Amino acid sequence: MPAPTRRIEEHHDTDAVDLSPLDDKLGFRLRLAPQAAFDAFHRAMAPLGLTPGRLGALLLLEANPEIRQAALAEALRVKPSNLTVLLAGLEADGLLRREEDAANRRANLLRLTPAGRALLRRAKAAEAEMEARLSAGFTPAEHHALLTALKRLAA
Repeated sequence: MPAPTRRIEEHHDTDAVDLSPLDDKLGFRLRLAPQAAFDAFHRAMAPLGLTPGRLGALLLLEANPEIRQAALAEALRVKPSNLTVLLAGLEADGLLRREEDAANRRANLLRLTPAGRALLRRAKAAEAEMEARLSAGFTPAEHHALLTALKRLAA
């Protein structure tokens, strides 16, 4: 007869844990904040099949028509090889097309397709709702200060 299995209950009772040693730790707070933002992002964008990388690329393609692939990789702060994989997926989904740059045959120019523009319109609406939820607890001045601080930290 097999030994009975013991069920181990997981406890997520943070009320019982004194977090005060971490309260003023920037690194700890910077780890928690992206988790909340990514959770909100995935709830909003998963139905559209978008990841942060895919949405970022589409938004920059819209703002920078005919951007070169290398410039997009630099703007997104990703390795060119990683961007190549992301772009291949977007291209396979019919959201962008790559064309050889006539001025530099080794470079590709990237363009959104009509399907890419249509998906981006839907994504922008979902993103606006998500951004409103994320910033709901902030005054406009606090929101601006937070964005300013994050930009400085990332620079």
